Amino acid sequence: VLQFIGKWCYIIYTKRELIQMYIHLILAAVFPIYIGAHASLRRPPSAAVPKKSKDEDGDDEEEAKIEGMTPSDAIVFPILAGITLGGLYAVIKWMDDPKLLNKILNVYFSGLGIFGVGKLAADCLNVATTFVFPNVWSSAKETYYIEPLLSQQVTGSVSRARVQVHRHFVEDKTNPFPGVLSGVRFSSFVDKKLWAIRAALKNHWIFRAHLHGIFTAKSKIQLNDVLGFVIGVATIALYNMNGKAWWLTNIMGFGFCYGTLQLMSPTTFWTGTLVLSGLFIYDIVMVFYTPLMITVATSLEVPIKLVFPGPKRGSMLGLGDVVLPGIMMALALRFDLYLHYLRKQRTTSKPTIPPRAIEPDTIVRAPYVEATGQWGERFWTRRTKKEDADTVADGARFSKVYFKASLVGYVLAMLVTLVVMNVFNHAQPALLYLVPGVLTALWGTALVRREVGLMWEYSEDGEWGLEPEKKEDGVEKDGVDVKKEKNGSNELV
Repeated sequence: VLQFIGKWCYIIYTKRELIQMYIHLILAAVFPIYIGAHASLRRPPSAAVPKKSKDEDGDDEEEAKIEGMTPSDAIVFPILAGITLGGLYAVIKWMDDPKLLNKILNVYFSGLGIFGVGKLAADCLNVATTFVFPNVWSSAKETYYIEPLLSQQVTGSVSRARVQVHRHFVEDKTNPFPGVLSGVRFSSFVDKKLWAIRAALKNHWIFRAHLHGIFTAKSKIQLNDVLGFVIGVATIALYNMNGKAWWLTNIMGFGFCYGTLQLMSPTTFWTGTLVLSGLFIYDIVMVFYTPLMITVATSLEVPIKLVFPGPKRGSMLGLGDVVLPGIMMALALRFDLYLHYLRKQRTTSKPTIPPRAIEPDTIVRAPYVEATGQWGERFWTRRTKKEDADTVADGARFSKVYFKASLVGYVLAMLVTLVVMNVFNHAQPALLYLVPGVLTALWGTALVRREVGLMWEYSEDGEWGLEPEKKEDGVEKDGVDVKKEKNGSNELV
């Protein structure tokens, strides 16, 4: 036993640089998937529409939308990918020296990179703000709410319409910090500055653009958005002036993956399965049976891949190997959120005076609580007792069975890819292993949990699972869906 342990310790030590590079590769692949999937969360059809809040101009706030795929896209996607790859290969061979092509593509990706990196940086700053200036935090005994209108920390629920109701000032906590820092006594001048900094980071402006007959745009802008845009511009400028360093290439890649996971959805699990299956075949053909993939990947010096320095000239991973399984994994996380609110639904029925039949069952859906961007509040309220009042962080606390299963499948498949690549000393099509790993994890989990039917029916087309305001069977108002039960179709297995 000792000889066996010593042998493996020696192997690990001699190949420590290679192992470190592969750990770096796996973490870099998982990072944008994890944060992008959580940023893509939105209200599922099993949750009630919250009361529409109005902005400063009195306009209703609109829910974020995501671009969905159709089954026809699943067929066309691999074909278009093959045509694009073949076209790039032909141009590279025709030009002999791809310098001009690299310059053209760099201009294109630099423009996209400003917004991709800017969005990533802005959201990271927003998350950091929630850790420094959370809206609520908890100690072992009490939950404290930060009330910006009063520049005070209070206990108990706070009414926005009448802030004097159900509040109790905490006299020894005069600054906006959570935890131990909340008890630090600063001067009144410093306290005012701290509250002003918090307000500057939390408040937003409304940006409007209108061109008669062409377009109308409206967007909320925070200070962190401006800072994120500046970081995006600085990153792209540094990338083009600093010899395209590997870490700058990866930052741009993270930005592209992060933005794509929020904008794209396979709509349904079976559509996503079709897309990944088609790209599974595409990847095998392009890597093993043609020189197209390897030639294009090694000839183009553009941020369409993640680069990792290390022994044997380092390693690289195409962004497609992150984004394509990632959109399926993000769908799994949104499905977890759907199941969370589905299990919170209540069914009630009331008998009526004979000879009328019993009234249709009433499906009461829980109101949706925002699930994105509450990382700091989740951290600071982790010790909140269940019997205490709900906090803004509760929307992000839900079981993530399918997402975690897909994450395990992705990591295991990536490990298999790296092992096979070292054994055969040949570049491997990562999707050859990632697609079966992710799909097997998702459908296998559904099979074990007996939720295959529910998973098959789930859709993000914007209509499935939503009831119109007026219908023959009932009426839906304020999160109460009145309808007739049909063969247990509202049951969750």
